[in-house]
Amino acid sequence: GFKLVDPATLPRRETGTGPSIIAYALATNNDPGQALYKRSTFAAKARFERNCAKFESDARAQEAFLDSGGPMEDRFGLDPDGDGFACHWDPRPFRAARDAAIGTGTEASADNG
Repeated sequence: GFKLVDPATLPRRETGTGPSIIAYALATNNDPGQALYKRSTFAAKARFERNCAKFESDARAQEAFLDSGGPMEDRFGLDPDGDGFACHWDPRPFRAARDAAIGTGTEASADNG
């Protein structure tokens, strides 16, 4: 069955603790893999796989990426294709949720990939 949950018992998100990946997702409009930033390709794939494996999720990798100078800089090799998105983090679900909430109907772009 279902269990009713009082919304007041949900944890509150702290503000000012670093970059917001949601705000970043909504501020961008390129698709994953669409390069916007210049990156070095030296040992990029191996470094990418090794460093991404250190994070418990792609969202955590994206937070660390933004906190360390991303998307302009990629100190840890989390964004070798230069799309501004670390590891396999994808901004499109956040954009689709926003668009659905405001009724813009951009489902076609949310389904790409």
